Amino acid sequence: MRKFKIVVKILALAVVIFNIIACNKEKVETKTYGEMETVSKEDDMNTYLKQFKEKMQSATKSNEALSMEEARWHLEAVLNYTYGDAGRQVSDIQCDTFYYTLHTDGEEVTLAQLNEAFNALSFEVEKAYSKCDLPDKSILAIQTSFESESKDGDIVIRSVLSTRGFDLLTWPPRFDSTDYWYPNYYAGKCGEYAGQYAGERGAETELTRMLNSRIPIYGCTNGHAYLTDFTEVKIAYYMDMYLIDNLSPCGYKIFMETIHYDHQPHVCISPDDMNYYLAKGIELMDHYSPEGKVIVSCYYEWNFWTSLIPYDTFHDAYFTYAKVNCICDGDEY
Repeated sequence: MRKFKIVVKILALAVVIFNIIACNKEKVETKTYGEMETVSKEDDMNTYLKQFKEKMQSATKSNEALSMEEARWHLEAVLNYTYGDAGRQVSDIQCDTFYYTLHTDGEEVTLAQLNEAFNALSFEVEKAYSKCDLPDKSILAIQTSFESESKDGDIVIRSVLSTRGFDLLTWPPRFDSTDYWYPNYYAGKCGEYAGQYAGERGAETELTRMLNSRIPIYGCTNGHAYLTDFTEVKIAYYMDMYLIDNLSPCGYKIFMETIHYDHQPHVCISPDDMNYYLAKGIELMDHYSPEGKVIVSCYYEWNFWTSLIPYDTFHDAYFTYAKVNCICDGDEY
């Protein structure tokens, strides 16, 4: 379990809106197969997933099958369609991970098998969500992957539940004069504040908190949002020329420092430097955003390269993006 306590500061009740999606009741073109009218996910994602879920749940003995990637996408999308309530201000994120094994031929998954996986994962999602004590909680995202395949064709499904919460404080989120932080490998404050939060929190944890609190919200008028088609982008200082900045404390838009002596907790990042990396994190979230997707969350972690001294210590940042879909109030799902 990974839990980020993200401090959010608000001066007014108004928040910046990234994207507003209107609930739209316009009729879309349908195609008829037998007695069922079906729509494509491109035309109407809600109706498409509603129909697929009904078909999947009635397929107790069906041999109709999907490819591995089709099965993975549909399982993830239906879970988010069923439980997702994104598009709200985030100050805390709690992550819970679940596993389920599917016995397959290694190439296809039947609708009946997919329904078994959906039911098992739904049970875990509901149990974890009920135990979560975040304020104003809702499910931000459920990301699903097929982790491994055994020789007999079995696959392990891995689902990560991200539950968001919100605790209204003040605006804007920014590091203050006491925010001198060691990296997470040692953790705690440094400089004249050394000893505070020792072994508990570090620079990466604090940047994660602050940057998630800066993500503009996206929402639906007269409804709520859920997410599909997730993309994760990893950012590190060595990735491309865009990350070079001559005005940076370290020469890059993401933290990096070369160490010339033994591995000791000596890298102390000042409040000004923390605010620089926070501002650049906002810039990077926008720069690396895939077309048609919004930023969902971010996560910083400490890393290093070494074989001999000197070695590089640096931050890796992981940005998660997704497509936003809207369910109107009163719609059944």
